[in-house]
Parts: sequence; structure tokens; C-alpha cells
Amino acid sequence: MIDELIRKYGRYMGGIDYEKILNDLMSEEERLRLIEDRLIGIDTGQQLDREKIMNLERRRLILKYIDLKNQEAKTLELIKELKLRNYPRSEVTKAVRKLRGIRRQLRMIRRELKIRSTENPQTYQKT
Repeated sequence: MIDELIRKYGRYMGGIDYEKILNDLMSEEERLRLIEDRLIGIDTGQQLDREKIMNLERRRLILKYIDLKNQEAKTLELIKELKLRNYPRSEVTKAVRKLRGIRRQLRMIRRELKIRSTENPQTYQKT
């Protein structure tokens, strides 16, 4: 949340180096995760090694799956909190819809990972 505010209003901060502030706020693990996401998401052009492409795609799907599982846990906590604090039913319904969308994406990614692992199982075995 803080980084969103800094990104949005950083240019109005009057000489404060907001990029440095953002970098200080991020932990080393988050920085590495963002770098990895960027590297995996880069279009590397024409590749001759299909195995490397498949491994990169599989890794990208796994990272997306982990991110969605974290979102699912946060949404479940939100739903519990909304119910405990007696928020209107419409607010709980919005959170439940969001949870359904996340779970739908999780199912699609699980299905895709299963398909990719059955296509060429020896590619994904660790040696």
C-alpha cells in the first residue's frame, strides 16, 4: 500500500528520492522475486532449445500458482474478518466472488501444469 502511494504521489514529494524509499521498503526476498518474475516474463525471441522454454513456462506457472495461493489465503482471512465484524452481506458477497475467481485461476493453472508434466515427464525430473 505504501509503495502504491509513493508511486502515485512520488513526483509531488519535492526532491525526495522515492525510488530509493521504495527500494528500502522492499526486502531482499521481494526484490529477488520481482527480478525473477521479470526475467521469466521477458520474451527471449526465437529459441532453439524447447526444453528450456518448457522449463521457463512451467516455472512461470508455478510462481503464478504460489501468488494465487497467497491471494486465496488473504481473501479467506478477509471473508472471516468481514463476517466477524458484521459487515453487510454485499461486502461479503464481493469477497466470495473474488475468492471464486482466484480458485478458478488456480484450477486452470493446476490443469495446465498437469498437462505440461504429462507431455514430457523426463524433462522435469531433477538429475
